[in-house]
Amino acid sequence: MRKRDGVIFWPAYFEKNYSREEGRKIPANLAAENVNIEVLEAAAKSTGFEYKVEQAKRYPKSWSEKRGYVVLTNPEGHKKKRLLLMLAKGVRRAVAQRESARAQAQKKKGKRKKVRK
Repeated sequence: MRKRDGVIFWPAYFEKNYSREEGRKIPANLAAENVNIEVLEAAAKSTGFEYKVEQAKRYPKSWSEKRGYVVLTNPEGHKKKRLLLMLAKGVRRAVAQRESARAQAQKKKGKRKKVRK
């Protein structure tokens, strides 16, 4: 799949800790923290569109990190802003699931076995 066959979405578009100048494309109240390519891939999967993941690509505004991007096909001709908002919903859901799993792991780790006499 060539770049022009779809729309490119970088994790920086959805990162809550980034300013608009640093590359965030959606409002801060819709953004999430610590967005990575796996979270973005899960969000793309939840939209139902075909997608392709490019792992070793560098976001031009922060070229020192290899964060990758997702190319989403757009057969219905939606505007990029609409696709961004659809993905943002999936990103927030994926981040919430990740944090929930992390909390469960911490909770499980903190439990001690009771010794019965």
